[in-house]
Amino acid sequence: MASRSTRSSSARVSVATGVLLLQAQKGSHSATNELFLRLLPRVRRIVALRMGCRESELSDREDLVQETLIDAFRNLGGFKGRHDGAMCHWLATIVQNNLRDHRRRHTAAKRDVGRIVRRSERSTVLTDSVLGHDSATPSRIAQATELEERVETALLALEGRQRRVIELRKLCELSFEEIAQELGFSSTSSARSLYSRAMNELAMRL
Repeated sequence: MASRSTRSSSARVSVATGVLLLQAQKGSHSATNELFLRLLPRVRRIVALRMGCRESELSDREDLVQETLIDAFRNLGGFKGRHDGAMCHWLATIVQNNLRDHRRRHTAAKRDVGRIVRRSERSTVLTDSVLGHDSATPSRIAQATELEERVETALLALEGRQRRVIELRKLCELSFEEIAQELGFSSTSSARSLYSRAMNELAMRL
């Protein structure tokens, strides 16, 4: 299985994202829209993995997913993270909680948001983040798109905590210290051990 060097836990929000974040926090609608489009694919993937379903299964709740994200973007002042993954983690948690509430209620009020963006094509978020593939060229994109389904299937077949630790490390870019806190471990070594077992299991399934 391909691998890539893990980002440093002290990695900052990328320059482009950081600029957009500052502009959005100052009320720029164009910056908010651009930030929304930049982070939406990864947020969708995180939410689907946490709910134990395929990304395509979120389609019947697409409006709720995106309305929740738009609400979150209107309150960006509450985000204090250090990197892109942390922002996705923050946004995905908001969406996940809203989806769970919606599932319990069975109904949800719909609003005319006007800025909802329909998903036009399948992303290669899992292939890029988990396997470290470079999907920049047309040939790479074609290969990654085919591999994306295999990675999704393999991840969904993992035990819940194994799937979660890969998501937190690869998609949310959290440090092992942050992962240990998120999962309720008493030490970072426990988080590292779980991550190692999870990646080995994922490699076997691929």
